[in-house]
Amino acid sequence: MAEVSPRLGWLFQALIAFMPYLLLGLLAGALVLTTGVFLARILLLDWLRPFEESCLLMLKAQATPVLDRTMTAVTWLAQGEITIPVLMVVGGVLVYRNRAIAALVLAIGLSGSWLLNGIFKAFFRRERPDLWASSQRPLDYSYPSGHAMSAISFYGLFAADLTACLSVPLGITATLAAIITLGVGFSRVYLGVHWPTDVLSGWVAGGIWLGACLLGLVHIGGL
Repeated sequence: MAEVSPRLGWLFQALIAFMPYLLLGLLAGALVLTTGVFLARILLLDWLRPFEESCLLMLKAQATPVLDRTMTAVTWLAQGEITIPVLMVVGGVLVYRNRAIAALVLAIGLSGSWLLNGIFKAFFRRERPDLWASSQRPLDYSYPSGHAMSAISFYGLFAADLTACLSVPLGITATLAAIITLGVGFSRVYLGVHWPTDVLSGWVAGGIWLGACLLGLVHIGGL
């Protein structure tokens, strides 16, 4: 117990030091998402909706059963049923290797993207595309894409942890994270469950949140 208590105290101090970056990342992400709504609803409404509809219909015209199954599998990479077990396994490895701060920030990164997504979905209530019948269309709102936000923030931090803490080459981890992020975003549009601007806004806000987490992680000595 005497050894555990100082470690918990040290981890708590690291969390306190990380708080300014957490708040900055959440505020900056919220600002980007609010700006996106302003542009889409006020300045670009007449042009944007037909363009987005044409993008979705064009992808639907290229659909095949193989692509449908592939995109369904890819989109699962950003769902909690996948990210939470990955977080638990990677977090456990990081803690075992005395990288508890990195494990903590990885959990914060995933949770923060969910928080931003949930708030903005509930606040702006953009309806999901309904251009064709689909059994995969969720019942909640569309803006922003939670899958896009989770993919870039979670797998970006995952890549940084693998490189800094487990010595996996950055070229491999960054490339893998980018492929997953792009693939997940594309899958959401292909499946017709998000408008393209939902995914784009999710990437931008998630990227800002990722940057804030990485800066904070470096500051508190987790990388």
